[in-house]
Amino acid sequence: MHSARFQIETLRFGTASVARHMATLTERAQLRMRRLHTLVWAPLAGALGQSRRVLIIPHAQLGSLPFAALDDGECCLGQRYELALAPSARVALRGFLRQPASALRALVLGESTRLPHAAVEARLVAGLFPQATIYVGDEATLDALRAHAGDADVIHLACHAQFRSDNPMFSALYLRDGALTAEEVEALSLGPCTVVLSACETGLADHGSGDENIGLVRAFLVAGAARVLASLWPVDDAITAGFMSQFYRALCQGSAPAAALRIAQAEIMRQHPHPFYWAAFTLHGRW
Repeated sequence: MHSARFQIETLRFGTASVARHMATLTERAQLRMRRLHTLVWAPLAGALGQSRRVLIIPHAQLGSLPFAALDDGECCLGQRYELALAPSARVALRGFLRQPASALRALVLGESTRLPHAAVEARLVAGLFPQATIYVGDEATLDALRAHAGDADVIHLACHAQFRSDNPMFSALYLRDGALTAEEVEALSLGPCTVVLSACETGLADHGSGDENIGLVRAFLVAGAARVLASLWPVDDAITAGFMSQFYRALCQGSAPAAALRIAQAEIMRQHPHPFYWAAFTLHGRW
C-alpha cells in the first residue's frame, strides 16, 4: 500500500524534473497496482460474479487506495466496474434510502486566491448546465454556498482545501470569506445531490480506531448529499479541467456519476497513462 502511494506521488510536485523518466515511472506504478490487485481484489473475484457495480467500504488505510487503478493485467478496475466508496455501512445504507436527484440545477463556486485556475474551471463547469448559479472571485463565499446549496442537484466547489489529520472535523474548504470545516458541512441541509470537491486531497479521511472514515466526504454525505466526488492527492490544473469537462458532459447527457467517472478516467488515461493523472478522483456514496 505505502509503496503504491509512493510511486503515485512521485509526480506530486510536478513532472518537469522527471519527464524523461515518465515511461519507467508509469510502469512502476502499474506494477504496484497489479500487486495490490492480487492482494486485495483477486480474492473477491468469485463472490463478485458478474456484478458490474461495486460499493466498497474500505477499512483503515485502504480508504486512501485508488481502487479504480488496481490492475489485473488486462485492464484496471475502473474500466471493469462502476465503483463507489462509502465511509461506513451506516452512511451507505442511509444514502440508499434517498432517491438521487437528476443533474439539472448546478451551484458552482470557484475561489482563486490559492487555486489560480478555480474561476476558469468554475465557468467551464457552469457552462455545461442549462440551469447554473455561479459565484467566482469575491462572490464565492460561505453565505452564497449556504443560501443555495439546498436547492442544487449538483454542487461544484473549486477551491483550496486542507485535511487535518490532528482533528479531521477541522478539515476545511476555503472560500473567499473563510473556511468551511467538516463540522460545519454536517450542519448544511442538502438534497440528494452530487457534490464535486475539486480541491487537493478532499477524499482523505481519518480512520481512527473504528470502522468509519471521518473527513469532508463523510460530512457532505451526513448533510444529505447522495454522492461526493473527491480527490486522494493534488492534481494538475489543466488535466483536471479536461477531466471535469468529460465528467460533466457525460453526467448532463444522462449518465450516472459512476459511469461518467469511468468515461472521464478512460479519456485522461488514454492521454496520460500514469495513475497520478486519472485515478485521483473517487466517487463516494451511490453509483
